Amino acid sequence: HPTIKWFWSIVHEMDLEHKRKFLSFTTGCDRAPVGGLGKLTLTVQRSGPDSDRLPTSHTCFNVLLLPDYSTRAKMRERLLTAIENAQGFGLQ
Repeated sequence: HPTIKWFWSIVHEMDLEHKRKFLSFTTGCDRAPVGGLGKLTLTVQRSGPDSDRLPTSHTCFNVLLLPDYSTRAKMRERLLTAIENAQGFGLQ
């Protein structure tokens, strides 16, 4: 599906800081699990049609809820906005 291809191309283009923020946004932790990222199961789930809503996540289940954005540029902007402004639980 084009949305998933856009999503992974955006993630692969991120610098290390943004990748850590993305990992924290989706899993609640900015570090790879014991055994490496290959042990991580991440589910990307459609959360409705194109809109101005930001992506959301369920960190306990490693689920990213991603609207079906109409363009890659919009997806990139909304995803970066979401991870830059995520608060999490405030636990470090």
